[in-house]
Amino acid sequence: MSLAKHEEVAHICDVAGCSSEAERSFNIKQVSKSSLELKDDSIRQVHLCKNHYKKFKKETSNDRSLDQVY
Repeated sequence: MSLAKHEEVAHICDVAGCSSEAERSFNIKQVSKSSLELKDDSIRQVHLCKNHYKKFKKETSNDRSLDQVY
């Protein structure tokens, strides 16, 4: 039996003006709630680097805590 091999593709952060390597990815609907300006608004998955992920977490902490309750 063979195991599925997932390719490790390095993604670049999708925030305008950033060229760092992405660490996390989110749905465009989640990221649109923050003030981050994206390079392309037509993508479905947004890749964020470590610094922009921290900013995203700070800006959406209240929304995410409400989602956990319901």
